[in-house]
Amino acid sequence: MNAPISIPELAPNLPEGLPGGIENYWYPILQTEELPADKPVAVKVLGHTLAAWRDADGRPCVVRDRCPHRSIKLSVGRVLDGELQCVLHGLRFNGKGACTLIPWEQERSQLHDRVGVRAFPAEELGGYIWAYIGDPVAFPPPPLASEVPEELSRPDEFMIFRLPTQVWKANWLLAIDGSDAYHAVVLHAHSQAVVDKPWDGGAAVEPELRLADRRVKIVRTSHGVRGVSVDQKGKPLHHGHFTVDVKGDRFTLPCIHTNPIVAAPGAAPYASRLWQFALDEEHTMVVRFLSWRARTDAEREAVKKVYENIALPRLDKVGEEDAWAAEAQGDLVSARSEEFLLSPDEDVVKVRRLIAGAFVAQKQSASRVDVRAGALEYPV
Repeated sequence: MNAPISIPELAPNLPEGLPGGIENYWYPILQTEELPADKPVAVKVLGHTLAAWRDADGRPCVVRDRCPHRSIKLSVGRVLDGELQCVLHGLRFNGKGACTLIPWEQERSQLHDRVGVRAFPAEELGGYIWAYIGDPVAFPPPPLASEVPEELSRPDEFMIFRLPTQVWKANWLLAIDGSDAYHAVVLHAHSQAVVDKPWDGGAAVEPELRLADRRVKIVRTSHGVRGVSVDQKGKPLHHGHFTVDVKGDRFTLPCIHTNPIVAAPGAAPYASRLWQFALDEEHTMVVRFLSWRARTDAEREAVKKVYENIALPRLDKVGEEDAWAAEAQGDLVSARSEEFLLSPDEDVVKVRRLIAGAFVAQKQSASRVDVRAGALEYPV
């Protein structure tokens, strides 16, 4: 039996190599409408430059974005009969990466097998194009539907709104750290807080209490540590998050945060699902959707009002604030090395250890740490 591999740490709970991302998981690399039927699209994930396209049946295909012949990008090529053709010399590849055509070779030969391109398992679900980034032989990909929140597979039960994908100029682990459950009380004090009175169905109204007069109360629930906005006398202020207990994991591997939210008193509660993963060591792809449990036409109409009048305007601001906060921390190693953690950061530490443990486990024992992106239990 081989001895475990020793992996040096760049900072506490930061093994070398982890800043570039954690492989052998499914990632939402594109939204459905971003992948047309007639041309390839370039995308970068976890340091891999990829070319994505649709085959003749409309299914997504993903390969390394380099032709093995003369190394030109395949993403600048053409889609012909559902296969990807190199624009330079015409070699063609199918969705499994096999070379199906060398224009000057009349018959298939061993040469075709030698010039294949690396392919990544790909599927389409819930309005997203997913790719399994890693080694599918050493770490066989589990069924996609078992890895993602249930609402993506149940449109009859839930109503989903996908937000535009963002790219932040910050390491993905800084982005993950910034999704703690108590920063919103301060960072999003104006973009997220609303007056503490029943919502009338229109735009949310910001409370009059000055930021300087607000304080944070730390509460602990089965969903983890949360920050509650209060005034100087301890009176709770509505800040757009549940203060009651809910079930479900707030963070799941590889990079999924779930926030239970009531946008305003009396508004239908929803879950904000957030993926934050590495494009490379300096950039993070941020994928977010909001989901409401809604079965009837009346419920769906009510949900639409919450989304359009409160959730969307709020998240436009929240996304900007979270992005510049992550970017303002500078480089990852310096940020981790120079921080002084406080008691409310206990969940941040747990998430860091979970991610680092999964990364190290793959390196040491060739075993993939399972994802459990279970459903949040909505309090309705």
